Amino acid sequence: MNHEIEKMAGFLEITPHKIDELLDRYDQILSLCKNVEFKKKSNLYLIGNGSSGEGARIASFLALDLFGKVPYCITPYQFTHYSHEALTEDDVVIAISQTGTSHEVVESLRLANKAKALSIAITTIAHAPVAQVAKIPIVLPECKENVDYKVVGVLGQLYGLWIVILGIALANEFINEKQAEGYLLEFRDLNRHYKPIADAAQQWTLNHIDFLEQFSKLTVLGSGTLTETAMELAIKSIEVQNRFSMAVDTEEYLHGICAADPKENLVIMLADIETAPYSRKVYQAIKEFGQPVVYFGHDAPEGNLSVKLLDSKYFTTALFFPLVHGFIVAWAKAKDYGADGAKVFAYYQEKLKVREDIKK
Repeated sequence: MNHEIEKMAGFLEITPHKIDELLDRYDQILSLCKNVEFKKKSNLYLIGNGSSGEGARIASFLALDLFGKVPYCITPYQFTHYSHEALTEDDVVIAISQTGTSHEVVESLRLANKAKALSIAITTIAHAPVAQVAKIPIVLPECKENVDYKVVGVLGQLYGLWIVILGIALANEFINEKQAEGYLLEFRDLNRHYKPIADAAQQWTLNHIDFLEQFSKLTVLGSGTLTETAMELAIKSIEVQNRFSMAVDTEEYLHGICAADPKENLVIMLADIETAPYSRKVYQAIKEFGQPVVYFGHDAPEGNLSVKLLDSKYFTTALFFPLVHGFIVAWAKAKDYGADGAKVFAYYQEKLKVREDIKK
């Protein structure tokens, strides 16, 4: 087996244990936010690229409900080139970067400091540039990985961001101590479902491997927070298989993209409890049209990947990450794929020097 796939499979296996370690520090992470002020006139900026950006957009649903205003979820490039000009000293900027070395993420924090806004960094490495620049560095060593394909870090950073948002809410009395404790219990319950879902996804994939191998392209559909989870599946397919993959909101698919589906393209639908009723109708329509389609998630039609989900208002996506990663890792193991796409990614990272040096 390709050594990169072995490492990916290892990280898939240890992820729930690392999340438990992270949750053991729940109160500690909350306390790091105890002096963060979030006023009526404050704005929240969530900044990240790739999986970090996906996590920011997923977590924005929680922030919206808690603070009563829409957070700005933007890329560091957008932030550094124009959005930072709107910053005030009442604003809070949270930048997410697993390695903590992306130039534009570091520069985002520098610009936040210059505007006297409060800068918070979420990363996995204590001496990373983002941790050195941010006024409040949130370091999640449990989520550190030494492989291009991120498994632990993607989900761990999402939990970390959720906890930071809850910490800000607690510090400013948007929630109370009892509610904060309730969120921790919900996180624990979600993480207990990680392994059964990952196992189910891997077994389904192995059972259907010959069917999957027919397709040279993937189109992944999801709605709401699952739009970002669909992107995670598509990106991981590219990184591991070097397979052309794309992700779109289910509604966007129906408003034009559905007109360009060749037979060598497999449509994968992601559906949680909230989106399942409509997603099943879309699935049936795609199937009747004759386009190859599979359905992953809640109440899946017979023959598809059906998993037991908790009715979690904000955090259901945590149950789809083991599904997505289990699916890709099992497929890679069965066909001995490597990190071919990640090698291309690494080429551009090196060629364009988008990382900063880590000073030890």
